Formats: sequence, C-alpha cells, structure tokens
Amino acid sequence: MRLSQIGLAMHEIGRAREILGVVMKYGFQDWVSKNGLGKYLVTKKRFARIEQYNQWERIRMAVEELGPTFIKFGQILADRPDLLDEELREEMKKLQDAADPMPDDVAIAAIEKNLNCKISDIFSKFDTNRLASASMAQTYRATLLDGEEVCVKIQRPGIEKKIGLDLHLMNYFAVRMQKNNPEMEAINAVSVVKEFGNTIKKELDFRHEAASVIRFRHNFENDPDIYVPKIFTQFTGQRILVEEYVSGIKVSDMVALNSSGLDTVQLSKTAVRLMFDQLFKHGFFHADPHPGNIFVMPGNVISFIDFGMMGSLREEHLNFLGKYTLGYLERDAHGMTEALLLVSGKRHFARSRELEHQINDLLAHYKYLSIDEMDFGKIMNESVDILVRYGLKMPAGIYLLAKALMAIERVAVVLNPEIDFALEMKPYATELISRQFDPRVIAREVFDSLKEYYILVTELPSDLNEIISKIKEGRFKTQIELKGFEPLIEHMDTIGNRLAIAIVLAALIIGASILSQWEQVRWIGTAVFCLAGIFGFWLLVKLLRRNKF
Repeated sequence: MRLSQIGLAMHEIGRAREILGVVMKYGFQDWVSKNGLGKYLVTKKRFARIEQYNQWERIRMAVEELGPTFIKFGQILADRPDLLDEELREEMKKLQDAADPMPDDVAIAAIEKNLNCKISDIFSKFDTNRLASASMAQTYRATLLDGEEVCVKIQRPGIEKKIGLDLHLMNYFAVRMQKNNPEMEAINAVSVVKEFGNTIKKELDFRHEAASVIRFRHNFENDPDIYVPKIFTQFTGQRILVEEYVSGIKVSDMVALNSSGLDTVQLSKTAVRLMFDQLFKHGFFHADPHPGNIFVMPGNVISFIDFGMMGSLREEHLNFLGKYTLGYLERDAHGMTEALLLVSGKRHFARSRELEHQINDLLAHYKYLSIDEMDFGKIMNESVDILVRYGLKMPAGIYLLAKALMAIERVAVVLNPEIDFALEMKPYATELISRQFDPRVIAREVFDSLKEYYILVTELPSDLNEIISKIKEGRFKTQIELKGFEPLIEHMDTIGNRLAIAIVLAALIIGASILSQWEQVRWIGTAVFCLAGIFGFWLLVKLLRRNKF
C-alpha cells in the first residue's frame, strides 16, 4: 500500500470518527449502534445529550456542525417530500450555507494562483472587504483595468478534497443504512447520495455556472426588461468565476424601491412574466429566485444573480405544468390529478379515485378563498406531498420547479399583494395545451410513429432469419437473471473466505512442523508456528464472539 493511500485511509477514519461523534453528541447513539459503526470508530466516551430540542431540531444542528457537504445535502433534501417527513423538511429549510470567513490573504493568494498572475496585473482596484462568504466560496468586488466593475468568486482552497472525502463516507454510511434497515430500501439511499454527489461536483466547477449564465443571457438577449450579467471567460476557470457586478436595489427592499420612484406593480408582473418565459419558452430556469438573488435596476429592469442552481424541463414536465395550472384555475381536481399521474409515469393508477379525492379535499380546504387569494406554489407543493404518500415518484426536476414557483410567487406578492399569480400563468398554460393539438404537431407525431413501424416491419424478416439460423447452428443463447440470491451469494463468499483462511492456517502449521525437524532452521519453524497459533487463536475468538459455531 502506498503512503498516499495510507494517509487517505487515516483521513477517512478521522473524519468518520468526527461524523459519528457529532451524531452521538446530538443523541443518536441507537442509530450508530444499529448500523454497526460505533464499536469500530467511536470511543466509549458518551457525549452530552441535547434534551431541550426535539429530534428534528437535533438532526438540523448535527448537519450544521458537520459542515458544507452535509449542509448542501440537507438543503436539497428539504425540497424532497419523497425522501423526508414534512417536519424534518421544514427543519432542513432553516439550514444556512454560512461559514467562518476565509482570511483575505488566503483568498487573494488563491485568486492569484488561479489567475496565474498578480492581482494588480488584471485589476485596477480590488476591495478586500468581501461581498459574501459561504461554505464553498467567497466573493469580492473589483475593477478591471478597462474600468468594468466585476465580482470575483473564489473557491475555498482544499474544499474539493474535503467534499470528496465526505461523499465517500456518505456513500459508505448509505450502504450500511440500506443493509441494516430493510424498510428504507424504497428510498434507495445509495442512489440519492450518488445523485447529490453529481450535483455538488458540478457546483464545485465554476465553469458549469459560467455556462449557465451565458446560456441564460442568450435566451433573453432581446428582452429589454431583464439584464443578465456578463461572464469574463478569459479569467474564469474551475475554481474562479469573474462576473459583471450588478448595481441595483434588492427586490425585497420596498422602502428603497418606492423612494426611487419604481413601479412595484409593474415590477411584480415583469418578474412573473420573466419566470414563465424561462419555464414555458426556454425550459431552462433559475431554480433559486429568492429576493436576495433578484435586483432591480433603473427603468424597472430586473436582474437575476447567482446561477449556481439551475433547472431544465423536458416536454412532459411542461405538459404537466400546463394541465395542472388549468385544472387549478378551474378548481378541477380530476384535471389536477390527471396531470400529477402523467408526470409520475402512472397514467393508469389503481388508486387514482382515492388520489383525486385527496386533491379535492385539498381544494375544499381553500373553498372560501378566491383564486387570487390562494397560494399556487404552496398548493402545488401539497399536491406533490399527497402524490408521494401514495408511493408515486416524481422526476427531480419537478421538485426544483415547485421550489422556483413558490420563490417567485413570494417575490411577486411582496412587490404587489394583489397579483393573481396563477391567472398570470394562464395564457402560457393555454398556449402550451393548444400547441399539443396543433395539426402540424399531430401530423409530425403520426409521421414519426409510421416511420418507426416501417423500420420494424422492414427489419423483422431479417431479424427472424438471424434467430432461426442461430437456433439451427446451436448458437442461440439466452440470459437469465435471478434476483433475491444476493444473501446466499454473500454467505457462500464468507464460507469460501473462511475455508481459504483455514487452509492457509493448516499449511503454516504443517510447514512449521517440517521446518522444526532441521536444526539449522528450527527457529524459523518455531516463529511460523507461534504466528500460526496467534492467528488461529484470534480467528477462534472472533468466531466465538459472533456466535458462528
């Protein structure tokens, strides 16, 4: 084993001890014991219980203490009703992506390293008073030599290795959890961790964010109501992002907006319209449009910032949104249920009547409110919750969609409490549904289907001839996959390993006995015999402790 591998293993053990220590600190000793982890990595010292908090609060506090990887994971899970209970999701929403600021000299050194030059070679001014500090990166304001003001986002040195180590351990814990808790098999924790790993690895590469900004800018290049900041690609890399600085008023600062003479009613409609354009026209949207990420510039121009979290929608997602919106506006539980089942991939669901009844009850809860008084994003979120309770799965993109709609609706209501969010969406939804019945679209779909059938019919004779020829020549093979034999295979592997150890042990003892017959090498035989005895005794104790006899 190389020294680097030994070092990595030591880091893994140290971090695993730290994770389990935090888990036990917040009163989850039973979980550690059940998953067979504590006796290997945690000392017998007991940490203080946090009795005054409930279990959901303690989970959130533990996640915060474990650092950026776990905080990001918790924030993503907060929008997944298919994975977490509502109480825990509400607690996860309180997680803040904050960290102790990185020392300015460390940040500047990292910037110069990634730019391969001195700060003064590129910037005429560089403000060392950071604009923002998060767990993964820190942002500064600067001025390029040509006078353009920019934001410089620099990744914390070493954060990639820390997150990589955490992901490795999270995957290990997920495997143990799934193995020791059969009831969690439906969640597929290993797959969830893998999906999260892919997401956070993209966030660690700022070139992905830069590409998102460029794509977003291209989508709205002819729209006068929005301004998308420029990316300076010549200075941007995997760990550094240089983006145009946006000077404006935060959309949540109503006092400043009103004193500037801006039209907040028009702004609310523009913000909603821009979000719907992202969804319905481009299928590529800002997935975190909270008030802190939206600025208002002179002339009622809106600018989105922070493109780290983006979503994309497939055609079936858009169809769902259109049908669900129209059903919502007409208070049609059947239409809303049909849309939900369609996007979940369960067009024919045995319990669809029950599901429709639940959606109808949800609408009845808001029976005495007018449509403009209802919260569209909240009702969509509750609808998805109901769907999940029936064991149906939703595409990950729908959770991002619901989150984005709730966020932009809150922004619109702050700007104009009288806005009717769903009504503003109706023209988009109607156009989308009518597009599906466009004769040209139908003709194209029919033509594509006929083409597929034509290929099937023309290729069928040659395929049948090939199968018959292989059968005649005895070369026809079938592959059968047997499921449910994993425990048996694992047990057979264990038996094989023990048998191999027993054979090696017996060989050592026999070899030691033979060597002991010669005076010149008797000491070697004695040493081998002692080694075999110690090894055999250790194996015997281990088997007795595990009740394997």
